[in-house]
Amino acid sequence: MTFRTARTRALVCASLVAALHPRATTGQETGPDACPVGDPGGMQVDLDGVVRDRDSGVPLPGAVVTLRYEEAAGRQTPEDRTARTDRQGRYRLCGLEAFRGASLRASYNLRRGRDRDVGLERCESIELEVDLGDSAFLVFTVVDAGTGRPVPDATVELAPLPVAGITDSLGRLAIERLPPGDYDLAIRHIAYAERHDAITVREDQHAELRLELVTQAIAVEPLEVQITGRDPYLLTSGFYERSEAIDGFFATARELRGYTTANLLFRFNRELSIKYVRNRTILINGRPLSRTAIRLNEIPYGDIRGIEAYPCTEAPARLMLAIPAIDRPVGDCNLVVIWVR
Repeated sequence: MTFRTARTRALVCASLVAALHPRATTGQETGPDACPVGDPGGMQVDLDGVVRDRDSGVPLPGAVVTLRYEEAAGRQTPEDRTARTDRQGRYRLCGLEAFRGASLRASYNLRRGRDRDVGLERCESIELEVDLGDSAFLVFTVVDAGTGRPVPDATVELAPLPVAGITDSLGRLAIERLPPGDYDLAIRHIAYAERHDAITVREDQHAELRLELVTQAIAVEPLEVQITGRDPYLLTSGFYERSEAIDGFFATARELRGYTTANLLFRFNRELSIKYVRNRTILINGRPLSRTAIRLNEIPYGDIRGIEAYPCTEAPARLMLAIPAIDRPVGDCNLVVIWVR
């Protein structure tokens, strides 16, 4: 490899780092500090990655990553570089001397991982492991202290590792692969007082931990209930929003009581019979009526929730796309949508 080729590859690496790890503009970083962008000499690379427990694969926050350069004849050996992982076990090493041999190692709570050789020829993402021992299998059962009943939807968190979960309908949370060690256990539920415990998890431990929560009264803002009288089905279909945005015919079941059949409605309601009768396409619950086995006079009138009608040019794209292209009206057309139970 010539110097020119090496320099070009290093510059490309610097560009990739700039794209993948841009500088924060808000003063906050979600992960490790971003590497400075730019390398005038084109002879530096950056490394990042995650440190995990070897058996469980759980990320290890607070682990120390050490890079040690190999000695090379006639070249000065740079000092070791270190980085500490963030809450998600991520690390980043910036501005490393390119095209040198080096070894990378992680350590966590006095346990050291194996050395990993790296060539420092390009920017890389490298995962490292630390063997904390055989994982444990724990089941947390959360119950009400007064009744003994299971507490579903309780949040169980184990710090400092990013291990958390929510209890099921039986108040249980199973963690099948938990690294051994000391943890701060926190259990939270909106209806109970928070509980905190210090626990020690042993290697290859299989156990159930029963944890009781004490009911706690919570002050909440008064709930104001308003009865709007709006049909929930029409509400979710967007009927009311369209009635405010489109200049057309909109009527709910209450406003259609004066007619006894759909045929009578379409014959004697002047707006429907005159304004929207020409080149008309009818949808029932968003589907073309012509593509069903139902006729207009066969629709149970008492099941109609609402009707809307307007020119096709005003119709939402979602409703027009429901009409097959072969059936889609051309030119001056009108769309009528009938919503039924």
